Amino acid sequence: MLSVLFVTACEQDVYDKGDSTYSYVRADFVEAYVDNNRSVSQVLTDDDVRLQLTAPYAASWIQRPDTTYRAVLYYNQKGQQAEAVNLQRVSTASIKTTPQVRSGAKTDPLKLESVWLSGNKRYLNLSVILMMGAVSDEAASHALGIVGDTIMVGDNGLRTYHLRLAHSQGDVPQYYSQRVYFSVPVYGLPVDSLRLSVNTYDGVVTRGFRL
Repeated sequence: MLSVLFVTACEQDVYDKGDSTYSYVRADFVEAYVDNNRSVSQVLTDDDVRLQLTAPYAASWIQRPDTTYRAVLYYNQKGQQAEAVNLQRVSTASIKTTPQVRSGAKTDPLKLESVWLSGNKRYLNLSVILMMGAVSDEAASHALGIVGDTIMVGDNGLRTYHLRLAHSQGDVPQYYSQRVYFSVPVYGLPVDSLRLSVNTYDGVVTRGFRL
């Protein structure tokens, strides 16, 4: 089994046209700090900016107190604080390196919308488009994960970690598309750069990042 199982998305149409309530809403990937009341009062953005929320934010997906969640924060800037409009959880996928995962990981095609390294180089973030459809079997779902294949050392001594995006369509029909965000923690890796390969409907795409 791969490291992440989900079919939910963090996509939301929070931007309206014109000068309306949501015209100036910002969106940032964050680490959301949960207090003992299971509310978020403070976040750290991917650019290492710490934001205090104008009011504690609670959501049904926040199940554990005194912990940290990966999320996307939609907010209005209020001086040095943030007025939360919405906070949506983002799944995280740790890098799997066992021989069983390497040999058994599927790479069914998907649409790669974007992949980028966070400003603080703590996360590799991905936005992918999955093809979806109604299913009668509740167990049918997409599976996503990250496989660590090998670390290559160049002539200059720099170490590059070659990664693969694993994806199983999981018997889900392909009738409409849905955007999914997820993040891969990469802080503390003993390498200098990353190369991620993704099997898309247009062929294999590779992206590189310097840590």
